[in-house]
Amino acid sequence: MERKKIQKIKNANKIAAGEVVERPANVVKELIENSIDAGAKEIKIIVKRAGKTLIQVIDDGIGIPPDEIEIAFESHTSSKIRSIADLAELSTLGFRGEALFSIATVSQVEIISRTEKNKLGIQLVIDGGNLLSKKEVSCPIGTNIKVKNIFFNLPARQKFLKSDSTELGHISDILQRYSLAYPQLHFIYTHNDLTILNCPALNDLKTTVFHIYGKKNAKFMVPIEFNEENTSYKIHGLLGHPQVSKKNRSYSSLFINRRYVISDVLYRAIQEAYKGVIMTSHYPFFVLHLELDPSVVDFNVHPKKLNVRFEREEQVYNKVYNVIRTLVEENFIEKEASYISTELNNFIDKKEKSFLKIQKEIREEQEKPIKEIREKRKESPKRDEEQVETSIQLHLTDEKTSTELGAKQLPETYLREKYLKTKNFPKIRLISSTGQLSNKIYIVLEGINENNEPGMFILDQHAASERLNKEHFERALETAKIGKQQLISPLKIDVTPSEKFFLEENLGEIKKLGFDFDTFGGNTFILRNIPTIFGNIPNTSVIKDIIADITSIGKDKTFSEVKEEIVNYLACHKSIRGGDDLSLTDIRNLIESLSIARDPFHCAHGRPTLRFVSFKELDKIFKRIV
Repeated sequence: MERKKIQKIKNANKIAAGEVVERPANVVKELIENSIDAGAKEIKIIVKRAGKTLIQVIDDGIGIPPDEIEIAFESHTSSKIRSIADLAELSTLGFRGEALFSIATVSQVEIISRTEKNKLGIQLVIDGGNLLSKKEVSCPIGTNIKVKNIFFNLPARQKFLKSDSTELGHISDILQRYSLAYPQLHFIYTHNDLTILNCPALNDLKTTVFHIYGKKNAKFMVPIEFNEENTSYKIHGLLGHPQVSKKNRSYSSLFINRRYVISDVLYRAIQEAYKGVIMTSHYPFFVLHLELDPSVVDFNVHPKKLNVRFEREEQVYNKVYNVIRTLVEENFIEKEASYISTELNNFIDKKEKSFLKIQKEIREEQEKPIKEIREKRKESPKRDEEQVETSIQLHLTDEKTSTELGAKQLPETYLREKYLKTKNFPKIRLISSTGQLSNKIYIVLEGINENNEPGMFILDQHAASERLNKEHFERALETAKIGKQQLISPLKIDVTPSEKFFLEENLGEIKKLGFDFDTFGGNTFILRNIPTIFGNIPNTSVIKDIIADITSIGKDKTFSEVKEEIVNYLACHKSIRGGDDLSLTDIRNLIESLSIARDPFHCAHGRPTLRFVSFKELDKIFKRIV
C-alpha cells in the first residue's frame, strides 16, 4: 500500500488531535488503529494485568522507516494528514497526531519496526517521553510496540484506574468492535497468556458474530446489502431477529467508513424501523456498516472520535430508516405473519382444541341472555329498550328486586367483563371481585389510615412486590443466606469477553444473590443454581439478559459501588408485573408481607407502593361537605 511520510501537522492547534489517555483501553484503540492503517493482515494484542503493566501490539503492516520513527513520537505529527483541510477527505481511521506522543509521555515504551526496503529494523526505548536508546535490530517486517506500566509517572491518575475486570472489559469491548469492523483481518487477543479472542482472517461477518456473541445470535441474523445508485452511499451488515433483541443497545455495533461510532440519530432511526416487532423495553441487535462521503460526516467532534456529526442529519436519518424498515417488514413481519397463518393449526393438539371449544361454549352461554334481549328489542324496540336499561340498573343494586320484576338476570361475569353502554353516560362496569383493576396494575382496598380516618387505599402491585424482593436480596448479601433451587439440567451460558471478566471477579458476590456459576472454559459458564424467588427454571435467554444487564451496570465500577443498583435491578426483574392476574390469596400474601417490610411504603426506586384517599375527601369531591 502507498504510504505517506510522518510529518508535523500545519495548524495543529486547531485540531483535536488524538485523545487523552484515560485508561489502557485508549492505548489499545490507538495502537490497533495504527496497525490497521498500516495495512496489517494479522494483529496480535497481548495484555498483562488488564493493560496496567503491559499492552503489546504486533502487526505485519508496512512498518515505519528509520528516519521517521522518532518523529512519530513527537507532538502534532502524522502520516495521514498535512493540514486541517485534509480532515474533509480523511479516509483512514484517523490522523493520530498526538497518540504516540501522549502514550509515550505517560508510560514506558519499546518499539521495533521495519519496512520492506530495510534489512534491519529500528528499536526505540522511551521512558516517560524521554528517548533512552535507538538502535538497529533484526526483526520481521511490521511493527511491535510494547507499552509498559501506564501512568507510572502519574500516581494520581494511576490510582483512578478501575479493577482489572473493569479495565479488561473496556479493552475487550474495543477489540470486539474492530473484529466486527474488519472481519477480513486476523485478531488474536490474549490476557495473562490466556486467549480471549481469536477471530481468523477472511471470515464473513456472521462467523465473526458467532465468535463474539455465540451461535444463537449469529443464527438469528439476516444480511443487509444496499447500494444507492450514482452515490457513494452504502449500507451492509447484519440485522438481528426480534428474538435476539437486547435489554440495552451496547451490544449493537454501528460503523461509518469502518470506524466504530455512536450516533443518537442513527440509533433512533434503526430503533424506529423496528417499531412494532420488538418490546418497547428492548433494543434491536445489529452490526451495520455505512459508507458515506467523508465530507458529509465530522468525526472530529470529540477527541475520542466516537461521536459524529452529519452535514444533513434528517437526510441520513430518513435513508437509514427507510432501508432498515423495508428489510424489517420483509423478514420480520411479512414472513412471520405468513408462517403463523399457515402453520399455527399444526401446533394446536387435541387437548387444546377441546379446551378452546369449551371456552367458546362458556362464552356463548354467558352471552345468551343478551342475545335474547336483543331479539326482543327487534320486536318491540321502545318497550324492550326501557326494560334492558331497567334490568341492568336493578341488577347492579338489587338482584332480588330485578328477578321479582321478571327481568332477565344477567350473569355477573357480563357485568364485570362488559362495559354498560347507556345513553348520555360514561362506559362503566364493576371491578373484579379481588379489587384488581382491569389494567392489572392497581388494587383497590378499603381501610383506615394512621390518623384513624376511613377511606380507600390504592396499591401498586409491582411497586409492592419490588420492595419485598429488594429486601429479600439485601438480606441475602448481608447474611450470605438465600433460598436456592438446583437446576435439574445445568444451563450453559455463553457470554462476551467483557462480561466474562466481570463474572469471574465477582463470582462470590453473585453467588450470595443465589446464582451459582462455574467456569467451563473460554467464554462459557455453567449455571447450577438460581434463587428460589425466580420460581420456575428460566430459559437461557432470560439468564443471559440478567447477566448482560448486571455486567453493564458494573462496567465502570466495582461490585460494592453498584451493589444497590444490581439489587434494585434483580428486585424489579422478578417482581409481580403490571398486567399479572392476582388471586385473593396472592393479594393477601402480598399485603401481609409488605406490612412487615423495613420500608413498606416505597419500591426499590423510591416510588410509592400505597396511596390513601379518605371518605372525607370523596365527600368533598361530591360536594356532600364543603
